[in-house]
Amino acid sequence: MNKLFLFLLIIFICFSSCEKRKYFDGEMPVLQFSEDTIHFDTVFTSIGTVTRELRIKNPYRSWLLIDRIELAGGDDSPFRLNVDGMPGTSFNNIEIAPADSLFIFIDALIDPTDSDNPVLITDSIEFQMGSNIQDVDLIAWGQDIMLINSATVETDTWIEGKPYVVYNSMLVDTGHVLTITEGARILFHRGSTMYVAGTLVVEGTADKPVCFDSDRIEPLYSDIPGQWQGLYFLNGSTGNIIRNASIKNAVSGLHAGNLESGDLAPGLQLHNLTISHMSVSGLSSLGASIYAENTVISHCGYYCAFIAMGGDYTLIHCTMANHWDYSNRVSPAVYISDFYDYNEKRYAGELVKAGFYNSVVTGRKETEIYIESNDEEKLNIEFVNCLVKSGDQLGYPCENCILNLDPLFVSWSEYDFRPDTLSPLINAGSYYYADMVPFDLHGYNRLADEGPDLGAYEKQTDESAENK
Repeated sequence: MNKLFLFLLIIFICFSSCEKRKYFDGEMPVLQFSEDTIHFDTVFTSIGTVTRELRIKNPYRSWLLIDRIELAGGDDSPFRLNVDGMPGTSFNNIEIAPADSLFIFIDALIDPTDSDNPVLITDSIEFQMGSNIQDVDLIAWGQDIMLINSATVETDTWIEGKPYVVYNSMLVDTGHVLTITEGARILFHRGSTMYVAGTLVVEGTADKPVCFDSDRIEPLYSDIPGQWQGLYFLNGSTGNIIRNASIKNAVSGLHAGNLESGDLAPGLQLHNLTISHMSVSGLSSLGASIYAENTVISHCGYYCAFIAMGGDYTLIHCTMANHWDYSNRVSPAVYISDFYDYNEKRYAGELVKAGFYNSVVTGRKETEIYIESNDEEKLNIEFVNCLVKSGDQLGYPCENCILNLDPLFVSWSEYDFRPDTLSPLINAGSYYYADMVPFDLHGYNRLADEGPDLGAYEKQTDESAENK
């Protein structure tokens, strides 16, 4: 009897607490939107966008019944909707509780436009309640691309125009040459890598450099490290040249060499290159041969340059300036060693030479260079006419060097590593090395004033501009 009474009491409470839904009965109900226009940044054709969110709020104390939510472009629209977990282009009889909200998620998939330049794409979402119709505009720029998806590339030339977007990584095959000409843009989807087993030749110009970057081209992502993996040169790769280019926002910008290979470590020539915003390293090498001039490496989570397992390195008029913003960096800007420890095994190689000339190694740490050796007698390291932040002592030959002084760049925060007016870099270089690289990264003549400046940039005066 008690159980029956309790059951009836629960039923009574449930029914008594339920009220009939009261719907808005005014003539012109009005929805409130979180935005009146949804903007998408450039959308690559055939590749979906990130998802945008639109919030629709019921401002009344009564329920609202939306008779229709619909993309104006219908099934032909490049935009796609998800309303309350349901995908589609048209939805009917959608309810919103009093003072509650409905969320609509929007993305876009744009067909090729057969154009090198972005094309404006528009549509709108219509909301109808009775005779009242409201809308929210949708705006995107569609950009045609050359999609490189898990591809093995043979001899080819990539040119300016539609950007090349690398999905799921790619490989330049053994014995083949990929040439990239001035103004080309190579964009990488998250986690993607360019592997080079053959040869990579990048021939940008000062006016039209080649760009390697993430495919997240919104301004918010313009300087976020770790968005793709980097350029990875495998043992056996030869003849690689990168001239007038930028590499941004990867894990490791340039990596050369690999373990457990019978092939020779790769060789690279770097001319007029900037590498910035790397979550691990700008340049890393396992026994490679690298020549670099007018190269700037900055804003790296661990190393500007990580040199291990020996190799042969010449760096002339280079700037390595580490000013990491995201965490407390514990590693030096430059690390040099003739061995590499991995999985409890030591891989050793001969360090033929690591020479720094008219260059800069600096950063926030007290010591920005660290050298260790498996066999110190075989190390060949020298710094000539360099500014080096070395702490108490460098420990290796340093001829005519400036130790531990602030380089006084124009702006660390703006990544502007030109020498400012009172910089100790000014006129501190050797003419011998400047004569090998007479023009700086911006094309200014190093030999036109009292002396060449250290690093990749010559201070720009009216006189030097005339001699550009």
